[in-house]
Amino acid sequence: MDYLRSYKNIYDQNIILMYKGELTFDLVTSMISTLEERLEELEQNRKVKKKFYNVATECIQNLYYHLDEVNADEIKISTYDANSALILIAARKRFYSLQTGNYIPSNKVDLVQRRLDDINSVAPEELRALYKKVLNEQEFSDKGTGGLGFIDIARKTGGQKLRYKFQEVSDDVSYFTFQVRLPRDIE
Repeated sequence: MDYLRSYKNIYDQNIILMYKGELTFDLVTSMISTLEERLEELEQNRKVKKKFYNVATECIQNLYYHLDEVNADEIKISTYDANSALILIAARKRFYSLQTGNYIPSNKVDLVQRRLDDINSVAPEELRALYKKVLNEQEFSDKGTGGLGFIDIARKTGGQKLRYKFQEVSDDVSYFTFQVRLPRDIE
């Protein structure tokens, strides 16, 4: 492996945070703290800094809260770890990019896809009303989540479309990749 080339690629892509592995509460706390420090160094616009920090925190916490939904025994291929997550945060010239990846039960793919498509179909100025509607109508799960995270992310990114992909791993498990972008020219 050419480590110098790998380093150069990471450097050229201006990667702020990259992680693959199991998430613990302490690790999530550390990542969020590290991200905050890096954003202080990189971003002058306080509004952009605050919005991206909030979006990234929401995404990282979503991973942490939902990683245990897949039973490790359901993943038949031994090279996969059911509790493994992927986080990649980069600062591009015109936007911040955040990608996450995790395993989800295949029977939840339609629900998550429907939620994301519903959010993506709403005009940016209507996201606040959608947030309030879901907040008033939604029942909260035993984890305390009510499905508001994706709406909140869309609101904070100025109505940028939420990008996602599902890849089937087995009949019972899929891999969910989620990507958001936040423009760096917010006024």
